[in-house]
Amino acid sequence: MTTATTTTPELLTKKQVAEYLQCSTRQVELLTNRNQIARPLYLGVASPRWVRAELLASLGKTPGGDQ
Repeated sequence: MTTATTTTPELLTKKQVAEYLQCSTRQVELLTNRNQIARPLYLGVASPRWVRAELLASLGKTPGGDQ
């Protein structure tokens, strides 16, 4: 018997993205507005969340890769 599993994408807050990119949260906003990184999903009016895999792809990196 096989069980179906679904994977939920890892979501990052603006602060987590800033920490990963080693920049300020304002810089994350600017990079997003300039389409230099992936656009976030919104869980509410003021709750942006970035999908980790999409963020890495927009940076030219792959999850688990060493680029």
